[in-house]
Amino acid sequence: MKITIWHNNVCSTSRKALDYLQNQGHEVSVRNYLIELPSIGELQQVLEKLHHEAPCILRKKDKVFQEKFADKTLSNSEWIQAMHENPSIIDRPIVISDKKAWLARPFEKWVTEFNTI
Repeated sequence: MKITIWHNNVCSTSRKALDYLQNQGHEVSVRNYLIELPSIGELQQVLEKLHHEAPCILRKKDKVFQEKFADKTLSNSEWIQAMHENPSIIDRPIVISDKKAWLARPFEKWVTEFNTI
């Protein structure tokens, strides 16, 4: 199974998820989503695969989130636009397969869910 991970190397959970995937023998495409920004369409697809609305993948402790969005109530499409324009507010890591996506935190819960596929 081909896997993509939206990854930030400074995040220990992201590094742990990447190591796990590689050690399990998966073909992993690593995407630094802070540099290679996800498009609005990609964000919508990932949210569909997650079966969640945009606020579920917001990184609410992020400095940019705190400065620009903490007091905002936005629609789902407005949050997607905000994530596209400010990718640091996207929680990570996000692991994506052809049919499903996971927010890989907490790590132990994600491993359990991932291993059921």
